[in-house]
Amino acid sequence: MRLFYEWGTRQVHKYGEELCGDNIAISRQTDWVTLALSDGLGSGVKANILATLTTQIAIRMLEDNLPLGEVVQTLSETLPVCAIRKVAYSTFAIAQFFSEGYARVVEFDSPHAILLRQRRVQQVSYDERTVDGKTIHETVLNLKEGDWVVFVSDGVLNAGIGGAYPLGWGWELAAGYLEKHAHRGLSAEELADKVADAVSELYLGRPGDDVSIVVIKVRHKQVATVFTGPPGRREVDGELAHRFVSRTGRLVVCGGTTAKIVAKHLGQPLEVDLSTITADVPPIARVEGVDLVTEGILTLTQVRDMLRKGEDRRSVQYRNDGAACLLRLLLEVDHTHFIVGQAVNPAHQNPDLPHQLGIRAAVVREIAAELRNLGKEVTLEVI
Repeated sequence: MRLFYEWGTRQVHKYGEELCGDNIAISRQTDWVTLALSDGLGSGVKANILATLTTQIAIRMLEDNLPLGEVVQTLSETLPVCAIRKVAYSTFAIAQFFSEGYARVVEFDSPHAILLRQRRVQQVSYDERTVDGKTIHETVLNLKEGDWVVFVSDGVLNAGIGGAYPLGWGWELAAGYLEKHAHRGLSAEELADKVADAVSELYLGRPGDDVSIVVIKVRHKQVATVFTGPPGRREVDGELAHRFVSRTGRLVVCGGTTAKIVAKHLGQPLEVDLSTITADVPPIARVEGVDLVTEGILTLTQVRDMLRKGEDRRSVQYRNDGAACLLRLLLEVDHTHFIVGQAVNPAHQNPDLPHQLGIRAAVVREIAAELRNLGKEVTLEVI
């Protein structure tokens, strides 16, 4: 089965600086994920510009399907060298993670990637080559579901220097911390947050260097199907309900009429949970065989607005209303397929309803756009 790569990032700028002197760029293509992490020399604005230039060159070239070796050659020839310190103005780590289950990693003067399998650090062998006078380290990682790959900048390894760790936290101790905290139930973002919090504590809240963390979690793709609105032709209700419940992954129904269609097909009762009602969101319901059942257009509109405001799983983790439950689910999965029925609900033509409700398909398209902006895969089927 093809692998999926979830990523989480965290950055902390050096104390006293307004910008982080590191830069992270990540992009997802159909069959691979590309990342570039660069550490600009020094800190502040100049370092940030140099690091950003490095990552953007790398990402753009790789998105154009240029060979990794050519990208490295271009970067090596492009990046200037400090005349006084005789070191490059920016370092980099570049990696491409392929859905077939392997990754190619190239590093120049940056900490080696940390590979964890079953919460144990794995030894990684590197090949060395010289490009334009610069020593480049390369490796290919063979990956399995459940693995973690973590990239950090020097600011992580330097944490605690002169204090808790006279020589800094270092690669070994940082890797040991990951062994203890890379629980399977964590998201990539949550693990990146844990590392960043530990680093901040070692710096006593005043980081002496820019800090960047990129966590890649290797797993299988999580998918969901959201069925909202009955189809335009009533005679296909049963066929569509059968197709919906036969899909893999998590199943969501948004809308009372749609829920009745699915419940009838499954031969299960539709039970409304009045404890989940709020002033803005109607209650959720339950149908055995469906993961989440919510009201339709009001709930979808709430979710759209929450996404536009930047709400995330953490901000709604203690809420049990329909909009919060739907938002959490949409942000947890990697691919959402929306099935949108075109039957007109007469209630939505009521002139007393808020104008911003719009029509169902339009709201779903707006939700889809917000999810894509967050790096999610979304497909839309209008029936």
